[in-house]
Amino acid sequence: MASVAGSLRCFGPVALLALSPLLGVAPASAAVSEGSCVIVEAGATWGFKESFRAYISSSIAQGEWLVSGDVGYDTPDFVLTSGSGSLAPDLTSADVSFSGAIEFLGHGGILDTTLGNPRLTMTGTREALLTLDVTGDTMEELRVDLERVPFATVGWSESDVTLDSESGSWAVQGAVVTLTREGAEAFGTYPPGETLDPLSWNITTTPGCLEQRGLAWGWILGGVAGLGVILAAGMWAIARGNKSRGPERP
Repeated sequence: MASVAGSLRCFGPVALLALSPLLGVAPASAAVSEGSCVIVEAGATWGFKESFRAYISSSIAQGEWLVSGDVGYDTPDFVLTSGSGSLAPDLTSADVSFSGAIEFLGHGGILDTTLGNPRLTMTGTREALLTLDVTGDTMEELRVDLERVPFATVGWSESDVTLDSESGSWAVQGAVVTLTREGAEAFGTYPPGETLDPLSWNITTTPGCLEQRGLAWGWILGGVAGLGVILAAGMWAIARGNKSRGPERP
């Protein structure tokens, strides 16, 4: 079999992953930046790609998928648990990693690809990068053994977010996951830009560490100023009305 070039490893600094669980080494915890909130619990659900799971379980591929470590399966999603890492109190940055793997098997062993040690790192406002270790044989019969592949981009909107500062909980429901060029080269089957299944997560930090979102100070100050203008105008109108009526008779 041909070999996928190991040069993809140069993308590792974007978001570090630890060694594959197949080596028996637990992934290193994400570094905690000063002033960040330490993640107490983190879980995520992701179906990878529904059509691919359907193909694997079809009479054509006659395959299956296996899970290991802190990755489970609850139809129709793979369930990630026991994540670790940190996030900024204002949610401008986050870094959470999971251990465990998903192994896809099919065509009598011709297809045997493992996705391991997911890691989610924010790259911007409501944007993140999902990195994975990718090992095994693709459907194109290419041998792959890569770590820290920037596999997919993740994006979400404000309406997808649930934040509770009091309990320290930050959840995102149904974030859009898009396959990157590096992910497409490592996994095969799909081109760059392919939409994968949505990703959801729930992260808990120390209670009170996260900043509760509310009205922006600009809106608050603007509202106060506007109210002041209205009150001043009202008082001026009253004073003008009294003056126009002249002095009251005894």
